[in-house]
Amino acid sequence: MDLKINKLPVPTWNWLKVNDYQVAIPEEINEAYYRINAKDVNLQSVQSFADVSLERIEIGAGNEFKSISDKNSAKVCAVNVNKDTVVKEPIRIDFDYSKEENAFSKFAIKLENKSELTVIINFKGNPSFGGNDIRFSVAEDAHLTVVEIFDFEDNSNFIDSIGGSLEKIGGLKLMQLNRGLGNVALSCYTDLVGDKSTLDIDTGYLVRGNDRLDINYVAKHRGVSTDSKIKASGVLRDNATKTFRGTIDFIKGAKHATGDEREDVLLMNEGVHNNTVPLILCAEEDVEGGHGATIGKISDEILYYFEARGIPEDMVNELMAQSKLDAVSGRIPDEVTKEQLLNRD
Repeated sequence: MDLKINKLPVPTWNWLKVNDYQVAIPEEINEAYYRINAKDVNLQSVQSFADVSLERIEIGAGNEFKSISDKNSAKVCAVNVNKDTVVKEPIRIDFDYSKEENAFSKFAIKLENKSELTVIINFKGNPSFGGNDIRFSVAEDAHLTVVEIFDFEDNSNFIDSIGGSLEKIGGLKLMQLNRGLGNVALSCYTDLVGDKSTLDIDTGYLVRGNDRLDINYVAKHRGVSTDSKIKASGVLRDNATKTFRGTIDFIKGAKHATGDEREDVLLMNEGVHNNTVPLILCAEEDVEGGHGATIGKISDEILYYFEARGIPEDMVNELMAQSKLDAVSGRIPDEVTKEQLLNRD
């Protein structure tokens, strides 16, 4: 069946073809296999998100995908961090999909007051279809960091959808790095309910061949003095297509809230197709919202500078592309993951 995901909250002209992303969903989807290494947290396997009171959470991919997830038989890996607990070692989750596998996974992450947790997820392999649904609840003065690294093989198809809420002074830092092949859809819906809650999204990508990357981030500001920052930086090569949707939504009553979204896109070839769709919705006057995008090719001045030093244009392109990914990798708050990415051949 065909499914529309990553819908823009307020549609624009249909002929632009940026209002949503259509994907094919197979009829049979198995439960995905993954390895998990976790310390100092409470882990349990439950039948559904309702078992951990996260069934009403909105997710970035939208209600149709949420319905597919809720009906899927895969169990939910539920993670709970107790009050006043700072988990020092990240939870590490590793996926390695077999060729042409159809598989689904679900995670529920709940942080109680004044707790902290980092989750690092590595996705590899060659799924014909892969789906991942992460729902979170961050309580007062708790802080969740999620790092996702997508390194799929050619002809893979994958949807990663995240959604959750932040209470007073709670924070989510989300880092996503798409460095592999295949068609990937990323999304995150964050409800900044509590006063002074914060959202920080930092994304890097390389899209090549005829692959597609579709991104949809929504920051829903409800609390007073909430803050969201959305940053995306990447490279498009060959005949690749990328769509970025970033929505900052200021709800009535979200006084003194601030939000900012930025994207930096390097276009390497004439055949690429880039869509950047920043959106700010405002029902509250006393807020500050900003957006901007830098889209272009490597300048002739830079090429001349390197060529004058014996570095050919092809190598310059490779260096510039890698630098985009390395910049995001260097900001990952885990030395093990950072070293693996930066020292990779």
